[in-house]
Amino acid sequence: MTQIETRFDRSERLFGREGQEALRRASVLVVGAGGLGSPVIQHLALNGVGTISVADHQELSRDNRNRYVGAWHDDPIPGSPKVEIARRLIHLIDPTIEVHGIKAPFPSLDGLAALKAADHVIGCVDHDGIRFILNEACLAYRKPLFDLASDVPEPDIYGGRVTVVWNNGFCLHCREVLTPEDVRAFLSTDEILENEARIYGVNRNVLGETGPSVSPINGVIASLGMTELMVAVTGLRPPNPHLEYRAHLGTVNKCADPHPNDCYYCQVVAGQGDIANIERYFDLVRTED
Repeated sequence: MTQIETRFDRSERLFGREGQEALRRASVLVVGAGGLGSPVIQHLALNGVGTISVADHQELSRDNRNRYVGAWHDDPIPGSPKVEIARRLIHLIDPTIEVHGIKAPFPSLDGLAALKAADHVIGCVDHDGIRFILNEACLAYRKPLFDLASDVPEPDIYGGRVTVVWNNGFCLHCREVLTPEDVRAFLSTDEILENEARIYGVNRNVLGETGPSVSPINGVIASLGMTELMVAVTGLRPPNPHLEYRAHLGTVNKCADPHPNDCYYCQVVAGQGDIANIERYFDLVRTED
């Protein structure tokens, strides 16, 4: 019995040798390597996914340390790109995995190229503006998208969700999981935002402001998302399209599909490939977000 066979014996008891081989052949892009992305990356490596690409332009910061899987206490700040910490984590688990680190925001030329090359995409981003673009890009190139989000919408309510865009099903726009105001603000030019600040008194520094984030809640969402990826790739069952984790209640709920609404992104953008012109978003993305 080889080392690989021994390593995955307990996994194969669930989904078989063919399932494990399917994971080994899989190429997965993770967009965002922070509090959600880092436990996702750990699960991908433990499951033996053969090729893992990680796109994140940021470096480790001090306030990441409460939730960043794979960050060591002596990793220098500044000076520790998240994609390199992810590479180290993956290779500590399994040095045979092919890793591609993309130290660039999404979307970008390198990030879009990685999306085109991947079999599956996992979104672990903080801002709905990036989710909006990622949703459109995955639809355009028909890449299954597993979108993960943690959320603290108001005091004493906290949790998150896993939304899967799979096999021409409903997308993030259809499911109304994106906040239109955040998307519009993210995609607006600096001039538009400055004009709105003068007219309405909106402080642009609070746009996209991040809220609480803790390791256990992120870990649950990451595990739920990676379970859906695992069952989909290995053929155990189709992935659940939408799971809501309500940590304050201790529950996980399956959400019903929305009513058909002739979604532009599902009906028109899906399958367009390069014609969708995702590149038009490149100049709008602010790297500090």
